[in-house]
Amino acid sequence: MLRDIRRNGAQPKDTMHKAAAKMVTGMGVIKNDTKDKKEVKLPSDETTANICVVTKERVPSGINAARLNMSDYDEDFVNIEKGELIGLEVYTDGEKFATDQFKAEDFNDYEVGKTVAVGADGKWMKTTKGTSRFLYAGEYMDNGHKMIAIEVVADPVAHA
Repeated sequence: MLRDIRRNGAQPKDTMHKAAAKMVTGMGVIKNDTKDKKEVKLPSDETTANICVVTKERVPSGINAARLNMSDYDEDFVNIEKGELIGLEVYTDGEKFATDQFKAEDFNDYEVGKTVAVGADGKWMKTTKGTSRFLYAGEYMDNGHKMIAIEVVADPVAHA
């Protein structure tokens, strides 16, 4: 799940890519464009560069199309299949978002303001090396769902 906390609002979502693997909204991904295809994939290692956050349009399928009210956390809205068209959010300095796609053990006593990265599984984690423009902004509770808030800064901050 992905929640915008503070957004500029002037950036359109990139909707020209397909998922190269199964994903969940809120995961960090990187573009894998070639001459013949536009895809996003999970990083091969911990990364803090060129990260996009994957989203999906909230369109119910099957019997769920008859339902009037559905949770934003419903599988139809968060699970992404391989080959499915997705949306990509690219957050810039001053923006803040929250996601439930994180390594819980990394954030049990992690300090606000410390750097975060995306691991090879697409989940957000504390950085172990280098610099990052993504900073941990604390725990965020979304109607009983635990998320982490991430703030984007203009200049990369060294891992400490």
